[in-house]
Amino acid sequence: MGGAFAAGCVPSGRLVTRALTGQALEEIGDGKPGSSNVARSVGWKSGAGVLALDAGKAYVPATAARLAGAGDGAVAAVGISAMLGHIAVVKGRGAASALGAMYAMDPGTMAIGSAGLLAGFKLHRNPQAVAVTAVSLPLISLALHHRRPARALGPLVLITILLAARIKGSPGAGLPSSPEILWRRFWLDRDD
Repeated sequence: MGGAFAAGCVPSGRLVTRALTGQALEEIGDGKPGSSNVARSVGWKSGAGVLALDAGKAYVPATAARLAGAGDGAVAAVGISAMLGHIAVVKGRGAASALGAMYAMDPGTMAIGSAGLLAGFKLHRNPQAVAVTAVSLPLISLALHHRRPARALGPLVLITILLAARIKGSPGAGLPSSPEILWRRFWLDRDD
């Protein structure tokens, strides 16, 4: 879990942006360290690369845990640890890391849940696609594993942390002061 947390602490977006442009991501973007900001600030290929790196830093350790014989709970804990490293240290929202962790935890659930993500991305509704997918994943997991409902606990914890980070907003944004701000953070992933 410690190694996964450390992997989550790697600021992929900042490193890729610095390597490609020589500038700090905060200087050319909206201040967020994630793939969406990199895609807008540097280009979509760079954003896709950061998405893959951020997903991989949770997927690789969680999959390694599964291959080493860890059970569902341990695999979930490893994936969640990587996502927490990203949220706590990089100060990102953790969506890409959550994606990687979920693929390692429950590939069947993600195969179904990814349809909504892909449709949202195609329609240029990324924040809404993430919100809908996040809410649906524990339900999809429960439906797929109805004989083992405890299997949905990992996805539920992961998604709860992801949505809490999204609702909290960017560093310094403060907690939501109205239902409108709460909704904008949940649905649009915007602080204002």
